[in-house]
Amino acid sequence: MKPLISLVLILFISTLYGCAQKIEGISKDVDKQLAENSGYLLIGIDTNRGLHQLFIGGTKRLMLTSKDLQLGTNYILVDVPAGKYQIDDIKFSRYSRLELEEGYWDFVVKPNQVSYIGDLYVKTSGSWYVSSAQVLLENRSTSALLFLEREFPNILNSREVRYSGPGEDKFFEYAEQLSKAEGDVL
Repeated sequence: MKPLISLVLILFISTLYGCAQKIEGISKDVDKQLAENSGYLLIGIDTNRGLHQLFIGGTKRLMLTSKDLQLGTNYILVDVPAGKYQIDDIKFSRYSRLELEEGYWDFVVKPNQVSYIGDLYVKTSGSWYVSSAQVLLENRSTSALLFLEREFPNILNSREVRYSGPGEDKFFEYAEQLSKAEGDVL
């Protein structure tokens, strides 16, 4: 009986993850016309090992792949349907994954703006399998804004950027006000 239950559980999980839409980070600074009711999602990844996949659930089931989840620190900007989402789990390899608790990992992507949700910090120990992992979602708004200024100035100039991760932060609004005031002086 146990093998049958295990098989059913494996099939259910593979079906669940098989329905996730693969998304890739944007590489060109072209602010294209977004689909109706869509926005940009900006997430930072800070990890001491390459990750296999990151699953995001909510309005639409999304999956970032190892192509964007490399060792080190980087940001991923991607256009997605607007709505409520949460980071569900992280796959470290094909066979090792970490399910995340509900609540803390929730965020919102708003239409026609860049929604920064924080930097996902993942520090692991162990060899090919993960024996322990420290996982945090940290707000590094200043670094995110510097990234957008350097890599995506056209998108930054035509879209509002807002923090939409855990907690409250008005840094992007403050930065916009300073930028406008500076522009008025010149």
